[in-house]
Amino acid sequence: MLEEPVVSVLGRDPTRKHRINANSFQQHAITSINGWQYAAFYTDEIKGEREDGCYVNLARRQVSRARDTDTTEAWQTILFEDYKQTVDDGHNTISIGVCKGDGTIHVAFDHHCDQLRFRISRPDVAGTAPTQAWDASTFTKTQNFLPGIAANDLMKEVTYPRFVNIDNDLLLTYRIGQAGLGSDILYRYSSTTHQYVYLGQYLTGVANSPYINGLDYRQSRLHVSWCYRNFVQVDASASADAHKQQAGPNGPENNYDLNYSFSEDMGETWRSSDGRVLAVLGSKEAGVGMTIKPDADGARVFEIPMHSGILNQEGQAVDWEGGFWALNREKVEGEEKWIAYYRDAIGHWTKKVVPSFSQPTETGSRGSICVDRRNNMYLVLPGNSDSSLEIMLARKDGVCASIKPVWRSEGYDGEPLIDVQRLEVSDVLSVFTRTSRSVGEGKVIVLDFALPGAIG
Repeated sequence: MLEEPVVSVLGRDPTRKHRINANSFQQHAITSINGWQYAAFYTDEIKGEREDGCYVNLARRQVSRARDTDTTEAWQTILFEDYKQTVDDGHNTISIGVCKGDGTIHVAFDHHCDQLRFRISRPDVAGTAPTQAWDASTFTKTQNFLPGIAANDLMKEVTYPRFVNIDNDLLLTYRIGQAGLGSDILYRYSSTTHQYVYLGQYLTGVANSPYINGLDYRQSRLHVSWCYRNFVQVDASASADAHKQQAGPNGPENNYDLNYSFSEDMGETWRSSDGRVLAVLGSKEAGVGMTIKPDADGARVFEIPMHSGILNQEGQAVDWEGGFWALNREKVEGEEKWIAYYRDAIGHWTKKVVPSFSQPTETGSRGSICVDRRNNMYLVLPGNSDSSLEIMLARKDGVCASIKPVWRSEGYDGEPLIDVQRLEVSDVLSVFTRTSRSVGEGKVIVLDFALPGAIG
């Protein structure tokens, strides 16, 4: 069993109907580079005074590579007072990327089919020994373009921005279009030129939308998994922003299938699980697609009909032996269950029902999945009908045959997010989440779990 975590409070969670901190599609809300950990979150107060909007906060602390969580330093937090987030919409979260090569910090925030909102720090702010001041002046103002690329039509309807560390550089992906009628595009940021380049539209919806579980890079391979959501036409009498509602008619009941693809050239060529080319971004070669469409032969790895209880944007992880994990939920004999899907290094897929204490609901909070340095797989599962948070372990024993609980507690609310980058270089599992208002004022917190070399 895991020992109790060290808990640190980042700030007060905004009092809103819709959760705007700790949502599964934030990549990342918490990340570590060069010995420093960074976390992004909203608060609705300035200098202790409540405000009528929310403000972006960016915190950092120095962390140890040891499993001793007590060696972690206190958080230092920047509050960006020059931008007020006003829409009560759970999509409009913050995602950050920290570029290892040049030490820049990239922040994308407040999007649900909105123009790009982006700011970036000066180089070396996130270096091994940062020399820049840790305050708002180190960052640009909010801008609607990317370094190296002027504002254009692809930046007018942004949702779900995600950053991916890829060697010394960064990738940025986000959805363009609307729920049930969107596609996903990809950019690469160079740590040498300090500019972005557009790579292309790697997933394309056709009367539907792909919803990715994540985009992960390990050992020179980029992995993506996704479901599709069929489009349902909004009633003609609906308001112009009806597509921004929190659920329906283009809701998760229309989700279907589990799809997978990988790339070994930084996101330009995309292959199926069995190695066939699905798309080459920008290709003009006859017979080679420029994007992965819903009818791409080989993309689907599990056929899951609509109304099967699957949720979009749950979780995924890559192990150190070429294996790939995805987390979702399905109805099993009429009851909703967490499901772990696994692809081994040679492309064989299996799936397993997770014997969790608290079962998921069709639209309840989503969980996270990760792999430690020893190739053990962890699930971090939120209670969907209670305030529990549970961690489960599948120990690397050749096939990760059993998934067992190793920690559980009450008093949480949110979709837990994992610092994957810290887990790559240490034996500390950092979980970003919120406390439940049922036990007091809601707070944004980080739980640090020390992972022993072996767990009984």
